[in-house]
Amino acid sequence: MCTPEYHPSPRFMADEVLERAVLATPSSVGLLRDLAEAHLNKWGLTSVVDDATLVISELLTNAVKAKPRHLMGFRLMAWRVVLYVEVFDESSEDAVPTAPDGGLLESGRGLHIVAALSRHWGQRREPGGGKTVYALLDLPG
Repeated sequence: MCTPEYHPSPRFMADEVLERAVLATPSSVGLLRDLAEAHLNKWGLTSVVDDATLVISELLTNAVKAKPRHLMGFRLMAWRVVLYVEVFDESSEDAVPTAPDGGLLESGRGLHIVAALSRHWGQRREPGGGKTVYALLDLPG
C-alpha cells in the first residue's frame, strides 16, 4: 500500500520547532499532547500551555477520526509572538465544524474550540494527498 508522505509546511525562521510523524491512533493523541506540553514548558511558554494543548488535542483527535491507523504528522512552531500548530492526515475530506446542537453531544465541537482559542485556523490540501489543518495562537509579546 502506497501512502502519501508527510511534507510539513516550510519552516519560517521559527525560534523553536517540534515535529513528529506517527500512526493515527487514540494513544498517539495523548503522547503528542504530552510531548507538546513538555516542549512548551521547556520553551518558557507556560502561559499558553492549557489553550495550546487543547487545540493540539482537538486537531490530533480529528486526524485520528478522519483516517485511523494511517500516517499523521504533527508540527509545533514558536516564532516571536505566534505559536503555529499543524496536523496532517491522509484524508481528502475537509475539516468542517459541525453545527452546534445545544450542547447535547459529547463530540463534534473540536473545530469550534480551535476557532475560539486561535487567532486563525484553516486547512490546505497537500500535493501528495491528504490535508493539513493548522491553527495560530498568540504568544505573550
